[in-house]
Amino acid sequence: MEAIQRAFPKMRVLMGSRAVIVNSTMPDSANGAPIKGGDTITIPYFNILGDELDEVQNEGDELTPVKLGQTKETATVRHYGKAVEITQWAQLAASYADPYGEVARQFVEMTQNKVENVLIATASSGLDSAYVQSVFDASTPKTIDYDTVIDAKLRWGDEQSNIELISVHSKVYGDMLKLKDSTGRPLVTDPNNAELQKFAGIPLKVSDRNTVVTVSGKKKYSSKIFKTGALAFWYQKTPSVRSEPNALADSDITAIHVYGAPYRYLRPNSGGSKPGVIEILTN
Repeated sequence: MEAIQRAFPKMRVLMGSRAVIVNSTMPDSANGAPIKGGDTITIPYFNILGDELDEVQNEGDELTPVKLGQTKETATVRHYGKAVEITQWAQLAASYADPYGEVARQFVEMTQNKVENVLIATASSGLDSAYVQSVFDASTPKTIDYDTVIDAKLRWGDEQSNIELISVHSKVYGDMLKLKDSTGRPLVTDPNNAELQKFAGIPLKVSDRNTVVTVSGKKKYSSKIFKTGALAFWYQKTPSVRSEPNALADSDITAIHVYGAPYRYLRPNSGGSKPGVIEILTN
C-alpha cells in the first residue's frame, strides 16, 4: 500500500501536458455515503483564480476577492482496478529487488495508460460538430496536411491562445513525416532539446489510443488538438489497496481500486467560451 501511494503522484497523462488537469482531491464520500463507480458528481474548475495577479493601482486600494463559484457540470465516477499475485519466492528475493516497488510502478503505469485512454475518448464524446474538422472521404482518401490542421484551429475563431498539444495516431504521424515545404524541408520540426516535435507550431504527441474506425472499408483516424485545461481527471487521493494471503499457493494477492472521473470541460480552464478540444478526422 505504501509503495503504491508513494508512486501515484508520479502519474503523467498525455506526457504531463497541461491539457489535462490531474487532481487527487476527490472526496471518499458524499452525503454520508462512499463515492463509488456510476455515481454522478459535480466537477469543479480547478484553475478558477485567474492566470495572473491583480495590480494594485493605488496604495491602500483593496483587492477584489475571487469567488470560488460552483459549476453545474457533472461527470460519472468510474471504477478501475487490477489484482496481482506475488509469490513467497518474490518476497524472499526482496533483498535483491523490491517486488512491491515493481508492482507499484506497474500499477501506476497501467492507471496512467487507462486514464489517457478514457480521456482521449472522452475528449470527443458528444463534441459539437462545429468543433470537428472532417476531411475523411471513403472514395477519395484524404490524409492529414498543414491546411487541414490550420482549418481545424480556426474553428476556435479568435480564441487561438493556449493551444497545448495535438495527439495523432502513429499512421497519421507517418503521413505528417512525409509532408515537406516547397524547398523539401519536413513540416514536422524536430528540436534538438527536450521539447516535443511540432506540427503547424503545435507540440505533437503520437498515441495509438486515438480512435480508429472503419467506414465503407476505409479506416478513419481521429486526431485531437487540445487547449490548456481542456480535460480533467479527478480522482481519490488514496487508492484502495487490499492484500490477503493465498495459503494454497503460498503467495499474497494484492488488488488496487481507483475511483476517478474523466471529463471534458464545456469551456477550458485557460479561458474562452468554446470547448478546449478540436477533433480532426482523416483517412
